[in-house]
Amino acid sequence: MLDILQRIARWMRPAAPVLGILILLLFLLCGGLALFIQSEFGDRLLMSTIAALLWCLYGYVFIQAFDNKVAVPTPDSRGWQRLKQRLTHLWLQLLVFVFIIMTLAVLWLTNRIISEVLS
Repeated sequence: MLDILQRIARWMRPAAPVLGILILLLFLLCGGLALFIQSEFGDRLLMSTIAALLWCLYGYVFIQAFDNKVAVPTPDSRGWQRLKQRLTHLWLQLLVFVFIIMTLAVLWLTNRIISEVLS
């Protein structure tokens, strides 16, 4: 599972600068909408912008978290190096679990936002 996510992150790596710029622009747009637009249309646009911001942020963090390759502990590594490799591998497996939960949460939140905007 970790190898698949690392391949996807490497494939998405060229999109990281674009996502970073989009995050900045969407954050500024959210701030502007929250401060200056006081209508129902502004609220709907703000919710849609927040959903887009969440997805861009999720994609950027995903790329940064899984872009690097971590060595799996080998039988010939000993002592501190082996412990360090195991802890790093365990941390990434925990991160995979967190990203699966976050994906479900962002999907649920996007569904709620879209249903609110369309109603």
